[in-house]
Amino acid sequence: MTLRAVAMYFTMTQTSEQRRGAFADCKAACKAALLAFGTALVVVAALLVGGASAGSAHAAPPQLVAKDFSKPAIVILGYGLKPDGTLRLISHTRVLAGLVVAQMFPQAPIIVTGGNPRNGNTEGGQMDKMLRLYGTPRERIIVEDRASSTVQNAEYSVPLAKQAGASGVILVTSSSHQDRADGNFADAGGNVLATVSFPDQNPSINIAQFVRDVISPLVTIS
Repeated sequence: MTLRAVAMYFTMTQTSEQRRGAFADCKAACKAALLAFGTALVVVAALLVGGASAGSAHAAPPQLVAKDFSKPAIVILGYGLKPDGTLRLISHTRVLAGLVVAQMFPQAPIIVTGGNPRNGNTEGGQMDKMLRLYGTPRERIIVEDRASSTVQNAEYSVPLAKQAGASGVILVTSSSHQDRADGNFADAGGNVLATVSFPDQNPSINIAQFVRDVISPLVTIS
């Protein structure tokens, strides 16, 4: 993924005014993400260190579990398309977050999930195009383009991850959506290894979810 590729994508899909607004929104969202992530690290450290020494007067820290990250499947959840069938900004941020995770796990297949057709396009299909524009090999991407809800995202993606031989899934979505997605994927029989959320609502929601994201590789997600 390169800055040139990012610029190419916005040039191909949006007007100049839309691009300026999108870049401004992305810049603000990235700053919020960094702030939330840093705060989350501090809070998690306090929970783990303080909880281990506080004794019975305080709640015990989450019980740690061992997880198999040898071959995770990265699942990027879709968001409703614009009327013209192109991705909304919130979908761009989810795909970009998924690309960061994909660089950390180069052996992991990437599942893009979402149907809800608009103007002949689906959420999964458009995210697939964006991933390939950024240089992701076509054979690494698995497109799920039938789901019309988070429940169906889970029902259709979990079997695809298992068919790909994945040891579990890493869920990528937005902070306000992550908690619901966690439960739906767990209910569908998915082994949720970790969660990655791009901030989207007010700071308190973002920070709370980032705390959960940071500890997610270490605890059971349900």
